[in-house]
Parts: sequence; structure tokens; C-alpha cells
Amino acid sequence: MTNRKNKKPPQPLSDKVKKIMEEEMKMVTGIFRFHECPGSCVKVPMKKYPGKVYNFDFIDGEEYTVPLWVARWLNGYDKLAGARNGKIDSCGYPIHENCVDRVTGKTLVRVGQIRRRMGFESNEFMVA
Repeated sequence: MTNRKNKKPPQPLSDKVKKIMEEEMKMVTGIFRFHECPGSCVKVPMKKYPGKVYNFDFIDGEEYTVPLWVARWLNGYDKLAGARNGKIDSCGYPIHENCVDRVTGKTLVRVGQIRRRMGFESNEFMVA
């Protein structure tokens, strides 16, 4: 159980975060792809910035207008994740593989690839 008296007040956003927030709130249009269950729908609740809460009902193959950060999240990218060059692998899961260490000869388990569950194809750059 948490004690509310010891809870820190919310910190004000830095100028860098405010600038990125303004950029990422721009609306983009694109097609939602549900790779895991083609043709079906999924409910996705999302919150990244204070006061910005969204509840989406996405249907595979339909066109949507969403904030840029939502499209980036669906494609596994977050501009604020600088330590990982923005790659956060959201909406995906790892597929592990076994390999042998060349030096020690021990068996290792590592992530071989990330399988996408869903994505967002932007219409901003498509040519008709």
C-alpha cells in the first residue's frame, strides 16, 4: 500500500519534452494493420503525456487519423527513448533462439527477432 503523503508532486515538463510533445501531437492519417489477427479489431487505451488520454478501437485495414506519437508507438518507436535510438519494440514480442558462444562453447539464449503484432502505415508519403 502506498502512502499518499510521501508522493512527490508532478514535475513540470522540460523545454525539450514540451517541444517533442508539440511535434508528436500533430495528427497523421494512415491505415492500421493488425498482423497478429488480420481482419479483426483491437481496443487500445493510450496515455503518454499529462492530460492526453485516448481509447482507440482499431479495425485491421481501416484508415484512421491519430496523433503522431500513437502512430510511432504502433510502429515500435518513441522519440523520447534516446538510450535505445528510439526503438522500443512496442506492439511486438521477442522470438528467442539458441546459439553457442564461440569463445566459451556455452549455450546462450538471445532474441533472434521481434515479431510485430500491429502497425500503422502512414498515408502522408503514399503516392496514389
